[in-house]
Amino acid sequence: MGRNLIGGSRVAGVISRYWWLILLPALFAAYLALVSLLTELGKASDTDSGTSPYFESALTLAPWHSDAAASYASYLRAYAVTLPLDAEREALLERVLALYERAMEGRPLWPYYHLGAFDAEYLLNRSAESIQARFDRVTSLAPNERGLDRNLLELSLYSWNKLRSDQKQWVVLRLQKTQGTIRRDMLDIIKELKAYNLNLCTEMPWKLVRRACQ
Repeated sequence: MGRNLIGGSRVAGVISRYWWLILLPALFAAYLALVSLLTELGKASDTDSGTSPYFESALTLAPWHSDAAASYASYLRAYAVTLPLDAEREALLERVLALYERAMEGRPLWPYYHLGAFDAEYLLNRSAESIQARFDRVTSLAPNERGLDRNLLELSLYSWNKLRSDQKQWVVLRLQKTQGTIRRDMLDIIKELKAYNLNLCTEMPWKLVRRACQ
């Protein structure tokens, strides 16, 4: 009986010293809930500023949070494109790219983050080598991801002169196979761009682009 009392007192002593461990799961859940709440508030806020206290707070609390980083990148991108071509716009787009890169650290195989980075690099007028490398990365991660089609094809058309010949061929094949509504929208973009880049008409099959290039 004495041994039982001694054992019981030891257990009680351990519990009294480490009782706070019992609260850790609840505290961690509250922490995640707070980060998610701040992220959702950031997503719901108007994109009328070059900063967001909600996203800033979320990323201060959880620098590893990929969704918060990518959502903040989308927020800043939406604001940056409303600005004139100046240093502020460029600085914001550089941050957009950095945020997508941060998001990729947590989810390196998620193609939509790479697509967001592709968009930022296009807007920053990055080199052909950078554009080609990003295109390769997106298409290698999701060669058959139809959800990417619209944005990837649109970015590819705007970046046409910086793509390699094999990448252009990939775009042509994708245009031929994609949904009719998306293909029509892409042809409308070609129609708008042909005045600035006639290569879109001369380097694609005439049967595909005839309506847009006539």
